[in-house]
Amino acid sequence: MVIGRALLTRPRVLLLDEPTTGLDPAIRRELWALIRDIRDQGCTVILTTHYVEEAERLCGRVGIINRGRLVAIGSPAELTARFGAARLEDVVIDLTAGAAS
Repeated sequence: MVIGRALLTRPRVLLLDEPTTGLDPAIRRELWALIRDIRDQGCTVILTTHYVEEAERLCGRVGIINRGRLVAIGSPAELTARFGAARLEDVVIDLTAGAAS
C-alpha cells in the first residue's frame, strides 16, 4: 500500500528500503514483479536489501557496502567477473568478511 501511495505522484526515483523483509515467498515474488514493472516504466528504483539473490534478480547495478563504505559497484555480472566469483553472493561475502551484520 505504501508503494502504491508513493507511485500516485509518478516519481522519477523510488527508494525502497528492505521492501521484502519478513514477506512470505509468494508475496515476495509478487513484489519483485511489481518492482520490475515500475522499473520498466522508466522509474529509477533504488533498493536496499540484505538478500543478495534479490539484488541479482532486480538490479542492473549493485553497490556493496561494508562498515558504512561503498566497496564495490557494478552490474552483478561485472562484479562476479571482476572478483573471479561464481556468484554475487561470493563477492559480497569476500568483501564483507568479518563485518558485523
